[in-house]
Amino acid sequence: MYPDSTRNFESNRILGGVGALLTAIGSLVLFQGTVGIVGLVGIILLLIAMHGLADDFKDYSIFRSTVGGFIFDLIGTLLAVAVFAAFNFLHGFIFSHVIIGVFGYIFAIGGWIIMFIFFVLAAVFYRFAFYSLAAKSRVPILRTGAIVLLVGGTLTIVFVGFFLMFVAWILIAVGLFSLRLPSEYTGATEARNVTPPPATGAPSDQVKYCSYCGAENSLTGTFCTHCGRRLNGQSSTAEASQQAV
Repeated sequence: MYPDSTRNFESNRILGGVGALLTAIGSLVLFQGTVGIVGLVGIILLLIAMHGLADDFKDYSIFRSTVGGFIFDLIGTLLAVAVFAAFNFLHGFIFSHVIIGVFGYIFAIGGWIIMFIFFVLAAVFYRFAFYSLAAKSRVPILRTGAIVLLVGGTLTIVFVGFFLMFVAWILIAVGLFSLRLPSEYTGATEARNVTPPPATGAPSDQVKYCSYCGAENSLTGTFCTHCGRRLNGQSSTAEASQQAV
């Protein structure tokens, strides 16, 4: 049973779309000081919205996958901030203290690789979440956004990955804003699944009954389709009704 309140679903839909937009902004300004907090706020809003949408569509794997993506995304973001902060601090020693400067570069490279791994894992979990939501909501752009997000996550080893993640979150935001009430999809599906009654092969007012077993047969039939006996003494529906009276 889907929720009776339309307001709750609308709130989840709008909250998710806004969260995805903020996450898109955060994916581009991740390393611009405190402005990067925008992405974190967006992910938190998205997490809250996906919890409600999972309940609306009765598929709690949507929320569980989003939680997994959120955890890996948060760790990757913190690593990225730490790597940039440490690199900016240590690379200044490359001329005055060579050992410290070299250590700073090594630390930056190692941290960047670890950050890349966490962003890929986050993209994998987000892909599961939005694939499930796309299947439940019949909004294919969510699936497209999930694919672009996964590609972007695998390319965060180079900076182009962050731009693809920006595009992916924009697509996901459009998909979330496009969601409709689950009951609308259910009603449309039930209407499509209505099976018409099978044709009898003859008009309902032009049948005759077998005098042995009483089964219906067409007027042009010679043998009963039920008992196999020859149809002698055929009678139409009207005649059979009069005889019964």
